[in-house]
Amino acid sequence: MIKRLTLSLLLIGWLSMTSFLLTSCRQQKEDDVIIGDVANNAVKILVNTDGFYHVSLADLQNAGLAVESLSTDNLQLSVADTAVPYTIKENQLIFYGQAPSSRYIADQPYILRTGTAGAAMAETAVSPAANPTLTAVPQHLHLEENLLYNAQAHRDDQVTDLWFWHEIGQQQKVELSLNLVALESNASATLRLQLWGVTQNVEVADDHDFDLIVNGQTITTVRWDGETHFTSETTLPAGVLKTGNNTITLDNQVEGASFLDIMQINWLELEYMAPPLAVNDRLLIQGAAGDVNISGFGGSPLLFDLTDTAVPQLLTGWECNNNQACLTINAEQHIAAIGPSGFRKPTRITPLRQSDWHNSANQADLIIITTDALAPGLTPLIEARTAQGLQVALIPVAEIYDEFGYGADSPESIHTFVQYAVANWQAPSPRYLLLVGDATTDYRNYLGIAPANIVPPLMVAVEYSGETVSDARLVDVDDDTKPDLAIGRWPVDTLADVESLVTRTLAYETGTAVNQALFAADGTEAQFADTAARLYEETNMSADNVTVLDGPTADEVLDRWNAGAWLTTYVGHGSIRRWGKDDVLNLEAIDDLKITSPSIVLQLTCLSGLFAHPEESSLTEEMMRAKEGPVLHVAATSLTLSFNQELFAQNLLRNLQDSEFERIGDAFQTAKVDLDVTNNSGLREISDTFTLFGDPSTPIVRPNS
Repeated sequence: MIKRLTLSLLLIGWLSMTSFLLTSCRQQKEDDVIIGDVANNAVKILVNTDGFYHVSLADLQNAGLAVESLSTDNLQLSVADTAVPYTIKENQLIFYGQAPSSRYIADQPYILRTGTAGAAMAETAVSPAANPTLTAVPQHLHLEENLLYNAQAHRDDQVTDLWFWHEIGQQQKVELSLNLVALESNASATLRLQLWGVTQNVEVADDHDFDLIVNGQTITTVRWDGETHFTSETTLPAGVLKTGNNTITLDNQVEGASFLDIMQINWLELEYMAPPLAVNDRLLIQGAAGDVNISGFGGSPLLFDLTDTAVPQLLTGWECNNNQACLTINAEQHIAAIGPSGFRKPTRITPLRQSDWHNSANQADLIIITTDALAPGLTPLIEARTAQGLQVALIPVAEIYDEFGYGADSPESIHTFVQYAVANWQAPSPRYLLLVGDATTDYRNYLGIAPANIVPPLMVAVEYSGETVSDARLVDVDDDTKPDLAIGRWPVDTLADVESLVTRTLAYETGTAVNQALFAADGTEAQFADTAARLYEETNMSADNVTVLDGPTADEVLDRWNAGAWLTTYVGHGSIRRWGKDDVLNLEAIDDLKITSPSIVLQLTCLSGLFAHPEESSLTEEMMRAKEGPVLHVAATSLTLSFNQELFAQNLLRNLQDSEFERIGDAFQTAKVDLDVTNNSGLREISDTFTLFGDPSTPIVRPNS
């Protein structure tokens, strides 16, 4: 929980941080982890960098594509729903691939299908150059490493690159190295740096500054102001850069305009002049005009016009011997010259999953989206829901990616699927969506520690945290920022955890609720106990059946909780790892959870439900994994204001006591739908970030029910 004037502790805490429609499961081999069918007439070619790619016939056959030869008469290449032109040379399919523009995916999928004619790359003749005069051509170098994620750097929907290379604190410097294989030393260069100002001193103009030093020579002092993104541009005089290794130093050691000056660097770009020599068997030329002789290839190159990257053209008519290319170019052209070893290789080639979720004859009350590896553990849950009269669809997330996202493993693909199912499947429309899988804000796995079983959420902007994850937006069918289905998540990564949650969820449903509601209030501020009192009074709970612990220790909370409570609510400060400033509950205490009766947990605090932190496990996740922990939680993935939380809690607590709401998802979703998210951005953030951890189709076990 957060007041307007008590943000600092929580901000610090934040910064530290196939397919079948069910009634039964399909039989499969024990060693077969793929549910559903794969198509032998289509594969995904995945690329992560701009460049020309070549794929051999053997590569495609090894990936499962049923093709005997390469021909534009029988192969169609596309990205999203757009045809991609390609050419075939020496039994290699060659095309221009582009890195993904979506923040959610690490690889851009290009789909190659058999049975349909493709778009042959056009060939254009150019003029040969008899007497080349261009001795240097413009070159562009972009260097970037993504090592630090800073959600606070989110400032508007146009700023989605929140991964940074280095942080530069006061009295620190950072040295970056760049290697220039070829350089025209008599020409100037342009250096750009993209930066984020972490700190702000409102009393000082241009409160960020550092000396820019290149190869030991101080070039300028870079200055800008505030918590803002900033791109500097500096001209480097001729002679500053050199062939080979160059050192770029950002020196913040000398005291500048502000005593506390912290910044982060995102990327470095260099525009310079170099001889027309291929590096790594490739050369790109843009902005040069005249006759040029391109050399340095390991064999005979291919030349392409990339002026329009959507329709690259193969260039013919140029002349030269000894693996060189001589031609006339103009300043508007973007020329790519690629030698035999300069073509890029896809990150991988995989079969396209075959499914039929576009079929309007489908119908489901409950949709479960999970991964192939986790799906087998859900059988008992599906059987129980079917016995209760619910139609269940279990859908591997990979099929959603391929059928609704053109192969992209993105939460946007899931959102598109949900919209389609609600609009087109047979009535009654889906009511519940359960996501079974972990998540991470490191969508591209820059850190190399992403979970194996991911069902990704969307990202949303929030006032105090910059941005955070939101499952609710996945089920916002009409894009009005309100959920249209009841959605819940099991943030798990192993089959054992799935099996445990299935067993414990079904046990919850058959348990007997103790007629006691527990409210634990952070004792550091009187407002929290007051909020707890208002909540149980305004939602008509009997005082005889309510216990309020004001400022308890973790042991006191556990003792009372383990004694039995059908509803447990925490009100107070919090972070990803604990309730309260004084450890009302923490990760270490979870081992002592011994929940013997059904309990729903409502956490009116901040961040304790941040299930997608790339390096830390949240308090809620650990309670979900505990062998004797509760299986139904409501917790937030962000920082929000206490009075907005209270409005949501009032709605939810009333619904939980109302027998009209049979299942937890109905009570949870209705509590959100009743919020005025259109006119109140704070309530919109509550709707976006308060997450149901549990199966939304779980029946509510109430006292005396």
